This record gives sequence, C-alpha cells and structure tokens, in this order.
Amino acid sequence: MSYKQLKIFAIGCMVFDHTVRIFPLHQIFAPLADLLWSGGYGGLADWLLNECISYIMYIGRLAAPIFVYCIAQGFAHTSNVRRYIGRVFLTAVIAQVPYTLFDLAEMRVLGVEGDWRETGLNILFTLALALCVLWAHEELKRRKLLFLSPLAVAAATWLAMELRMEGGKGYIILAWVYYITRNCPRWQRALIYIPAVLLSRRGLVLWVAESLGTPELTGALRNCLLNVLGNYFGMLVTLSDNGEKGRAGKGFQRFCYAFYPAHFTVLALIGFLKPPLV
Repeated sequence: MSYKQLKIFAIGCMVFDHTVRIFPLHQIFAPLADLLWSGGYGGLADWLLNECISYIMYIGRLAAPIFVYCIAQGFAHTSNVRRYIGRVFLTAVIAQVPYTLFDLAEMRVLGVEGDWRETGLNILFTLALALCVLWAHEELKRRKLLFLSPLAVAAATWLAMELRMEGGKGYIILAWVYYITRNCPRWQRALIYIPAVLLSRRGLVLWVAESLGTPELTGALRNCLLNVLGNYFGMLVTLSDNGEKGRAGKGFQRFCYAFYPAHFTVLALIGFLKPPLV
C-alpha cells in the first residue's frame, strides 16, 4: 500500500473503533443473539456476543500503530520539523474539546456519569511528543551522543504518562522503533516489532503474569491479546508500505487534520442524542 492508502485504512479502523463506543457491538448483535436463543442455538448466541465480538474489535486496534508509523515516516520526509510538530500540536489542541465531549457521550451511552476532568489528552499530543523525541534522536546522532536516545524515549514516555496522554505508555516507543528500523528488511522489522509491542504494552503483560492462578486471568488474558496482538497486527500492516506517497497532497493532508476533531464532534452529538443503554 502507498502512504495515502495506509492512512485511509487507519482512518477507517479509527472510525470503527470510536463508532462502536457509541453503538456498542453487544447492542447491535443483541437482536440476532435473541433470535438464536429462541431457536435453541444458545451456544452460538453466546459465541456471537463474546468470541465473535472480541475478534471484530481487533479492527479498531489496528489504527493507532499505523498512525504512529505515519508520524515516523512523516518526520523522515518532512522539510520543516518545527512546522510539522506545530501542525500536529495545534490539531491536538483543537481536537481536545471534541475528544472530551466524545468521552462524556460514551459515558452517557453506558449509563455512567462522566467527569470532563477525568478525560486525558488525545493521541495527537502523544504523536507531537513522539515527533519531538525523533527530533532529539537526530540531534543526539549529529552530536555523536546517540547512546542517550533511549533516555529521551524514556523521559518522553514518563511525561506522556504523567500528562495522561492517550497511548502515552507505549506509542512513543513504537514511533522510535519505527524510525530507527525504517531501512531494515521487512522480516527484520517484523521480528523487532515483537519485543517493541510487548514493551509498549508492558502493563497488560504484567497484569496477565500477576493474574496467573486467579479468577482475573481470563479477563486479563483477553484484554492483553486484544491490545497486544491488535497493535502487533497493526504494525505488521505497515510492512505493506511500498514507499510511494500516492497523491497525498495538501488537500488530503488538510482533510486528515480536519477529520480527527470533526468525527469526534459528530459522534459526541450522536452519543448525547441517542438513549443510553438500559
């Protein structure tokens, strides 16, 4: 796929991931499950509402790793790093209110009273910080201090966690790994991505380890597989990048920047208008 096709694919996955937070899949599949139960196919209905939905949710997990990859590629090809970081950061600021409203709308749909103060910063803040890390990486490389680059990654990851940025625990690590391995063969990148995604999702991995022998193991394992394997599958999708830009001109760039806050606004409006789950 070209750079443009990767972005379009990631946008589609993102929209799916956010839409099912306003229209939960359990609610969508409930009528079909009821029909199966009434027909004596209770086992199939249970599979539909549990296993099948878990598999479908993987679609949404593909988006973030692809966007992180696009950020790393964008940094590698931009002619003005400051302007690039500024665009991403400005869009993050603009998107924060729609992002917060979307979070509150999701809480309302679930019948939970939300608090805007508990909403973290949207993922574009994380991506802007990741760009700063890549910039620092290049500066350290120029000054022959490249051994300090992992410290910059660790410091930025700590800052992202402290500021409660979405994906702050691991996406900066992924951006750095994408960037430093961009010239490696595909098979090498596929192997390197395994420890990278495990490190980026270390909290979930540790949760599974701590849950061994307890009733929490099933839930922890399901959550870990969804978010670790889902992210890794997204990373593998980036290996299909053929190096072509694919008519990704200024118009497409503006669309991508505008679409992020716009889709949150639309979904938040729907979430506030639709009746909450009973």
